[in-house]
Amino acid sequence: MQETDEARGPAAAEERPDPRRWWVLGVLSLALFVIVLNNSLLNVALPSMRRDLGASIGETQWVVDSYALVLAAGLLTAGTLSDRYGRKRATMLGMALYGGGSLIALTAQGTGQLIAARAVMGVAAAMVMPGTLSILVDVFPERERPRAIAVWGSTSALGVAVGPVIGGALAAQLGWGSVFLVNLLPVVVVLTAGVFLLPESAAKVPRPMDPVGAVLGGAAMAGVVFGAIQASSQGWTSPTVLGGFGAALVAGGAFTVWERRHPSPMVDFALLRRPVFLGASAGITLLFSGVAGTLFVLTQYLQFHLGYSPLRAGLAIAPVAVAVGIGSSVSPWLARRTGPRGGVTTGLAVAAAGILTLAANGAYPGMLIGLALLGIGAGVALSPATDTVLRLVPPERAGNASALNDTMLELGNAMGVAVVGSVLAQRAGGPHTAAPSDFGSSAAAGFGAAAAIVATGVVLACVLLPGATRPGRREPGHGGAEADAPEGSGPATRRPTAPRS
Repeated sequence: MQETDEARGPAAAEERPDPRRWWVLGVLSLALFVIVLNNSLLNVALPSMRRDLGASIGETQWVVDSYALVLAAGLLTAGTLSDRYGRKRATMLGMALYGGGSLIALTAQGTGQLIAARAVMGVAAAMVMPGTLSILVDVFPERERPRAIAVWGSTSALGVAVGPVIGGALAAQLGWGSVFLVNLLPVVVVLTAGVFLLPESAAKVPRPMDPVGAVLGGAAMAGVVFGAIQASSQGWTSPTVLGGFGAALVAGGAFTVWERRHPSPMVDFALLRRPVFLGASAGITLLFSGVAGTLFVLTQYLQFHLGYSPLRAGLAIAPVAVAVGIGSSVSPWLARRTGPRGGVTTGLAVAAAGILTLAANGAYPGMLIGLALLGIGAGVALSPATDTVLRLVPPERAGNASALNDTMLELGNAMGVAVVGSVLAQRAGGPHTAAPSDFGSSAAAGFGAAAAIVATGVVLACVLLPGATRPGRREPGHGGAEADAPEGSGPATRRPTAPRS
């Protein structure tokens, strides 16, 4: 007799996952890759862009910063809207908008148009990033999800690593506009394949709109990121930086008060009080802070101290992408045996050791070992940290949770460059020093600061994240809004949840 899905229970969907899910992952990973890639492409093209457009240093900085500010401000709102109106719809609309922004940037005749185009691309990226992760969660069964997240995360690291190589070659041969032209083909591929492959999903019960919360939350994130961006060049006590952080504090306080009274808040404040969430989020934020700060120092060290060209410096950094792939491949295996605590803390510890290896080696062969350790550690830590965050929320809020995860990532990037850049500038003689004579010692101090940031994540993840699940026990943090207690801390009151498959 053939069983019906109703008779077999909720395990039926787990036993018959979407047969197209790996093709779906390919489309989602390509969408994320092109967004991450373009930022690393752009950095290499900035000198030629400045010459051709006659841009000042400040205008050039805003070409980069306008994207980061709009992205950070829009992520939470975009994630909530994708839950309400559909994650496929948000991802496809975001990719189309990203292609449009790239065309505007490609044909820009001045820095004003270019800054506006980059802002449009930031809005588009805010729509795409939460959608890719929430669709992934929807199509992959629980047992395959860590592996899928590992692949998704490694494509992000790949974009960071290969961007300088591709950007250097394109800018040298075709001019700075080519770094935007290269976006168009992947955008067309994602839009075409997405029509046929990406499934639509949304919250079963749409959440009410919250425009006031969206404005306040966006302003708070924009203020933090703006202050962090300006701190590396102006110093932490400059009026501009203090103003940015002050505005973020005021907007953040107003956002908290408003959301606590709203019947359907954008952010689940109960989630923010949970040790498991705090441990996983701290791991993601501090990992990306350390990685961003390390790459900020390393690209300058290779050129100022070792005399590499921009293209050669990009090639020197590229092996980290291979290392991330290696770490991502072993991450699900390690997390299954050691739990989130073992996976995240091991990855962060290896990444911190890699950064310290960079600080201790002045020549490239020794630095290559440090890059390998950094990449492997990042690949190992990213998947269990991300998977842990997403397990803490019900599926209908996956878009909002993905946006919160991406917001922590962007905040980590901005703060990492700000903190490590400040250390580098202080040791080099001030934020306006062009190229210090002893860049080696200044870079070592910057690497040390980045390693300390990641090591802080090791401690927090070790204390806050759960270990391996014992046979017969529910996996900590799985599928609800109840509070989790770390292992050994005694019983906690929990709402009933579905058994682990």
